[in-house]
Parts: sequence; C-alpha cells; structure tokens
Amino acid sequence: MKQKTQRLTFIPIFVISLFYFSYLLKWEPILLGVFKELLLLPSVLVQISFGVYFLIKIFKKEIKFSFVQIINIVFSIILILSFIV
Repeated sequence: MKQKTQRLTFIPIFVISLFYFSYLLKWEPILLGVFKELLLLPSVLVQISFGVYFLIKIFKKEIKFSFVQIINIVFSIILILSFIV
C-alpha cells in the first residue's frame, strides 16, 4: 500500500475521534452539529470498509501486518463494538 493511501486511512479515524471527544466534552455548537451530520456517517462507513479491506488482504496474504493496518483494524472493531453496547 502506498504512503499516500496509508495517510488517507487516518482521516476517518480523526473525524470520528473529533466528534467523540466533542461529545464527551459536551461541546456542541451549531457549526459542529452541521459538520457532524455531514461527516460522521460517511466516516464510519469508510472506516469499517478499510477494516474489512485490510482483514481480507491480510488473510489472502497480499499484505503484511503494519502499524497502519493494525490501527485501522482495531479502530474498526472498537467502532463496531460501540454500536453493539
């Protein structure tokens, strides 16, 4: 996987983390709410897609474990568990 693509995988993680921390801090201005409505669902879907993609590639032995893939897989599992609990 190329370096630019690896950097792009951190965008959904950053967006989801930003909105999660703003929720924990109870910081909810109108502008953040608008961005939340526009960005959160696509970020969640892209993050879960990256996690599934990396798992499939690892099981097919097309790529090796690296820090980026591990972070994406772990974050996807945490994200899925947050919907269950």
